[in-house]
Amino acid sequence: MFERAYRALGSLIWRTAITLLVLIAVVVSLATALVPLLPAVKTSLVAEIESRTGFAAQVDGITAEMEGFRPKLALEDLNIRNRKTATSVFSAGRLQVTLNPWRSLLQRQLILAEMRASDVAIPARLTNEATGIVVPIDPSVFATEIERLALESMRVSLLRELSDTERTLDLVVDLDLRREGSDRKLQLLATGDGGLAVSIVGSGVGNPLDLSRFAGSLRGRVSSDDMGSISEFFGADMSGTSDLLFWTEASAGQASTVFEVTGDALFPASDAGLPSIAFSVNGTATLESNQSWVNIAQASVTLEQGPVQFNDINVGLTTTSWELLVNDLNLASSAQLLLEAGLIPDSAREPLAAASISGTINALSLSGSLFDESIQRVAIDFDDIFVKEDTPFPGISGLSGSLTLSGNAGQLQVNSSDLTLGIPTQFPDPMQLGNVNAVIDFDLTDDQIVIRNGRATARADDFEAMALLTGEIPFSQASGRSPRLNVVLGSGRAPASRALAFTPMTIDPDAYGWMQTSLGTGEATQIGFILRGGVRKVDFPLRSIQLSALANLDAVTMMPGLPLAESLIGHVGIDNGLVTFDVDSAVVGGLDIRDGLVQVGKRGTIRMLTAQATIDGTLPVAVEQVAGIPYVPERVARELRDLTVDGRVRGYFDLSIPIKGAPKIPTISTRVEVSEATVSVPTPPITLERVKGEFVYEYPRGIADGSLAARFENQDILLDLNLDSTDLGLSQKGFSIATSARLGGADVNRLLGITVPDGLLDGSSAFDMVFQAGEGVALNITSNLDGLAVGLPLPFNKAPEQSESLEIDLRISDALSIDATYSNNLSLSIAQDAENAWRALASIGEVRSELTLDDVDANTTVISGRLEELDIIAWADTQARFRSGGNPNLPAIVWRDFSLDRLALGETDFGAFSSTGQYQGGLTSLGLVGDFIKAQIDFDGPEAQLNIQIDSLSLDSLPTINAAALDIESNNPAAASWPAMQIAVDSLMFKGQDLGSLSFGALISESSVDLDQFDGSLDGVTFGPESQFSWSRGDGSTTRASLDLTLPSAGEALTILDAKSVVDFSSGRVVGNIEWPGAPTHFQVNQVTGDLELQLTSGSFLPVPSQATDPLRFIGVFNLAGLVQRANVNQLFDPGLTFDRASGDFSLGGGEVTINEFAIRNGGGRLTLGGLYSMDSESIDAELVVTLPLVDNIPWVAALAGGLPIAAGAYLASKVFEDQMKSLSSGVYSVSGPVSSPEVKFVRVFDAKLSSIRDNGAAEDQSSADASESERK
Repeated sequence: MFERAYRALGSLIWRTAITLLVLIAVVVSLATALVPLLPAVKTSLVAEIESRTGFAAQVDGITAEMEGFRPKLALEDLNIRNRKTATSVFSAGRLQVTLNPWRSLLQRQLILAEMRASDVAIPARLTNEATGIVVPIDPSVFATEIERLALESMRVSLLRELSDTERTLDLVVDLDLRREGSDRKLQLLATGDGGLAVSIVGSGVGNPLDLSRFAGSLRGRVSSDDMGSISEFFGADMSGTSDLLFWTEASAGQASTVFEVTGDALFPASDAGLPSIAFSVNGTATLESNQSWVNIAQASVTLEQGPVQFNDINVGLTTTSWELLVNDLNLASSAQLLLEAGLIPDSAREPLAAASISGTINALSLSGSLFDESIQRVAIDFDDIFVKEDTPFPGISGLSGSLTLSGNAGQLQVNSSDLTLGIPTQFPDPMQLGNVNAVIDFDLTDDQIVIRNGRATARADDFEAMALLTGEIPFSQASGRSPRLNVVLGSGRAPASRALAFTPMTIDPDAYGWMQTSLGTGEATQIGFILRGGVRKVDFPLRSIQLSALANLDAVTMMPGLPLAESLIGHVGIDNGLVTFDVDSAVVGGLDIRDGLVQVGKRGTIRMLTAQATIDGTLPVAVEQVAGIPYVPERVARELRDLTVDGRVRGYFDLSIPIKGAPKIPTISTRVEVSEATVSVPTPPITLERVKGEFVYEYPRGIADGSLAARFENQDILLDLNLDSTDLGLSQKGFSIATSARLGGADVNRLLGITVPDGLLDGSSAFDMVFQAGEGVALNITSNLDGLAVGLPLPFNKAPEQSESLEIDLRISDALSIDATYSNNLSLSIAQDAENAWRALASIGEVRSELTLDDVDANTTVISGRLEELDIIAWADTQARFRSGGNPNLPAIVWRDFSLDRLALGETDFGAFSSTGQYQGGLTSLGLVGDFIKAQIDFDGPEAQLNIQIDSLSLDSLPTINAAALDIESNNPAAASWPAMQIAVDSLMFKGQDLGSLSFGALISESSVDLDQFDGSLDGVTFGPESQFSWSRGDGSTTRASLDLTLPSAGEALTILDAKSVVDFSSGRVVGNIEWPGAPTHFQVNQVTGDLELQLTSGSFLPVPSQATDPLRFIGVFNLAGLVQRANVNQLFDPGLTFDRASGDFSLGGGEVTINEFAIRNGGGRLTLGGLYSMDSESIDAELVVTLPLVDNIPWVAALAGGLPIAAGAYLASKVFEDQMKSLSSGVYSVSGPVSSPEVKFVRVFDAKLSSIRDNGAAEDQSSADASESERK
């Protein structure tokens, strides 16, 4: 820009000045002779100037004088203006010229000796027509002939129009040019806006305008301390300083300049690209006759980020051409400078910055024409070029080589040792090409690059490849044409990863994605790749891509989740969007694959993966692989994994699955052949042997058809796999198997996982079974049970010749349901919802409950119905047999509205019962209503206490309990261990009378039954805390009872026995311990042993009535009233034999009751009975001692002694010797014979003691009788 302004200004000044001087010289030549006529010729002079310049001229005055022989001419206030704009183009306050007349005459032209001008103003408009002034004489004449030119204070105003604004740059110039012979001297001083200062000094010999005829030097300095005004003039917005130093030497037709430029530049803050820089440039310039060179030895630019330096830049000019040579150019710093200087167009700034270009231009040569400004030749040698990928430019790393361009023909040579090429639009990852050598010939047209011929080789550690390349690359997308390439690439061997890396994404996104994720590792050989057409994604219709390779792959994933195909050998082919894999052999999870074909391509708008293959292998491996396929439902996969299988399998596999454009649901058709296989299911334990046949599997439909023969439980069966032959109600079926087999008790043991006791199931029966799976699972089992005997208790028993229907239906989907019926005796329904809450409803008997599963609470089983008979012992025996086989106990039964016509315990019939109860959270609550009992049973669990609350218990209706039902050997519930119990009876009824209430604790184990903690009263008898009951079961069974009984008055106690008719008392107590062999029901009075004590107060014994019951007759044994009567001493006692206190001590054993002592007191009298009572013969052998107070019984004593004197002595003695006199008032009687009519004999007197032994034989009896007789005597 400065150079153009300088040239325009110089041209304007010199042409105007020379034209004026020529005109003036003509006038001055005449003025020598016509000086007096100057005023007259003024008008003619002005007209001549105007005709010569084309401008309007004005001269205010002309003066002339002679200086020696040289005339001088002076023009005052000269002003030359543009006619159109009336603006001044040149003015001078005074212009004075001195002519050299002699040389002018000799050379016949005007020769100026000297010209001086002052107060000069040149307003130069850069686009003004003044640039076209024609100078009538050669300026070189003036430059070579003038002796001195002096311009003082010349004001030069440069004008420039920018948009609607006119900019001015004002200069003040002092110029002094002298010639002394051949020597030339120049001195130029100039100042201007922005602190511009110019100082130039030079000298030389010859014509400075003819370099071949000039020798000399020129030095100077141009500086500015504020470039703001200068930059504003040129339309720039910057400030700063600059300083130029130069030294020029010319000689022998050459000129050489050494220069140095330094400075700094500040740009406005709005220009964020380059806010401030400092620069320094030094170099040399040479000028020859027809060419010139500028060498920038070093250029340094200091940016905010740091310095950027350029070295050895050469620019050459000839008369017709130019050339640029650059060595060792750092691309990173150059790009940075261009970006920060804002010299890159906005559209390219961001891509160039993102590219992060780096590397070295070893040599750059550009040459072109000065006439048409074209570039005619380009030569670049570059090294290690890097361009970041993921930008509009291809990613490059390690690119070295050269580029030449001559005219429109060019060649690119690549010689890189480690080249990486990244094309994100084609390849997701940079391609590691290794050592690359390439030669690419191309031509440039007006709008594109045409690749005529490209040859390339690449060598890396793991592959070698060769390629041929042609194509067309438009310069601009605006042309509407897309880049087109024709590439043929071949490689003998390469890893599969290389082949995948060189496959462009533009083949088809889905096919490409499948290849990259599925083909895995391995090796490819005989690789061929062809690309023809456009390379952009949108160019698909105009692009063709083919790839062919032999593949040996380690693993291939057909689809995520499908088993891996390993050791795969075959051929891979790509034809645009169609990927084909011909599989010669492979292994899938241990299965051999052969004759396979895998393709990924489009069917209409759907991208599909298809695969066909023959599969051969073992059944265990095949089952394992199928179970691992994600498309197989998890429930089915678990069942497959639980199978134990053996044998071989062959399949013909056909798969198609959408990978885009439709749901990824595969369609699979597989024909499977099974031979000599064994299949075992753990639960239930089913084993099929010698399985053979074939079936067809279709996904998603399932196993559609087929038939398998097998050996099951030593019988041949046929498995029908036809999916449509049976319908169990599933909305969608995927698998169906139907078969028939005979099953017996041993089979049930294995299938149900329980041990069926011997005799429970005998024989076998045919069962028809259908199993289906799909949208849920369904199982149907039916049989008439012919030939199978069921040994369950009534009503579920069945003889082998009897037919009873059995049907089981099972459904599993989001919920589970089971419906089962057996004969007319059992109906069971079970349901479980998606939240695992279950409900069960069982109806027993022919009467069906009106309840439905909707009436059942969650996690609850309801059993209802009616049975004619239920034998507890029979069911207990069945349960015991199950337990003996290691099976768990029968489940707890929770029922409501359940009734029994007959509840039996062995041969004991408890009559009809109804019950409602529940079990929930470990708590059992059961209500029972029967003919003799109404009770509520509550139980909180095995570790808790069993509470039995009996509202009423009728002994009148209580059936006779068979003793065998309580035997420990009978394996019935009564013989089992029970939890600790607390039993309370609110009302015990007997003979229509409520005897009262009683509660007690019970502890029942397998060896004993213990009752304690008695509390309550029965028929007036209160049970004390010491009362206990214990039954020791098993061998040596014994029943023991500890009695602690309190009796109220005779009118309140034992009313049921009418005890008051025999004995009357106000209170009493019975304590003792008794036992008898066997169970409590084995009670026999003649087998009871033990001790009893009896105490009664304030009562009387009454004669036993003849109609007395057995218990009253037993009590009558101790009714001393009858004995007293028989002893003929009843006149000594009150009628009925009253007593103050009665007490007894008895020992029981072996059917005999030893009356250790039974005594009553009445006033001062006492009756004491002792001896033996035989229960078997109901006879007694005892003594009765009657003791009476002596004074009160004188008549009796007198009768005994024979007179009153003795009686009087006895009275006196009784008072003095009371204790000793008792024996004197006692009489002993023997009591023997049947209890109903015993014989009472007087034995002796004056003896208050009972005989200690009553059974010493007849001799002792006779001795005792003799003694008594002696005493009587």
